[in-house]
Amino acid sequence: MHWTDRVYGESAITDPDLRALIACPTVQRLKGIRQAGPSALAFAFKAVTRFEHSLGVHLLLRRLGADRREQVAGLLHDISHTAFSHAVDFLYESDEQNHHELIKPSFLNRPDLVVAIERLGFTPADFYDDAIYPLLERPLPWLCADRIDYFFRDSLACGVSTPEAVSRMLAALDVIDQTIVFTEVSAAREAVHLFDIMNREWWASPTEAYIYNEFAIALRTAFDAGLLVEDDLMADDAHVLAKLRASGDPTITDALDRIAHFDLDCLVDYIPKVTPKLRWLDPPVKVGSSFQRLSQF
Repeated sequence: MHWTDRVYGESAITDPDLRALIACPTVQRLKGIRQAGPSALAFAFKAVTRFEHSLGVHLLLRRLGADRREQVAGLLHDISHTAFSHAVDFLYESDEQNHHELIKPSFLNRPDLVVAIERLGFTPADFYDDAIYPLLERPLPWLCADRIDYFFRDSLACGVSTPEAVSRMLAALDVIDQTIVFTEVSAAREAVHLFDIMNREWWASPTEAYIYNEFAIALRTAFDAGLLVEDDLMADDAHVLAKLRASGDPTITDALDRIAHFDLDCLVDYIPKVTPKLRWLDPPVKVGSSFQRLSQF
């Protein structure tokens, strides 16, 4: 399995058991789920998929020396994302905006994944909780493979980072005591700066708040009218979007039209019902054989 990755360049997965896992229909489903959720309907360049990101997290963990189980956890960490990714968190409101994590066991126990996971020598329960994998997941504002990969990937897609900047930051990553660190203060500062731009102008921007809340209106209306059911969200973006567009309900079609033809004038006096999660970095930086947070320099 060879491809050119937008972050890591020429890449390959040669392990036949890993390739069998990736070939599972439940993993392949992620090709149809945009990381940007409904924002991709307004901005076509936001084409990163959960599948691409999951492969990227695996590659980064491999690069950082994670063991095989944690690398598999990286491949599977987003397996339960529903259609349009975090859009569901604006429907089922929560502070953590992590609905996909709550339903993860049901996806991991699908028959195709059970067979592939057991072939690798693991069980589905090994991957219920990503928090047990310190390179894969850490709380904000720490570095972790998931956060680093979506930052690099999304910032490239949005034109906030350049390939050269990503290469600089990637080359300055290391691991100390199961903690991902930057080896250079300059790389850490560049990452914090670009991550802040992504948070402010994209992930948690007024534009994203508007788009996600409008899409939640479409979803809520469709559910209330019986046009969508829970299982529809377990499919992919195209499936849900086709049902919404075919509904003929003006509340739904008008919301979709406002998203597809987004205009900054929509944000004047707009107050979102749900706001996106804020994200920030204070990364550890290598100091001798240990590290300290960038804010301590």
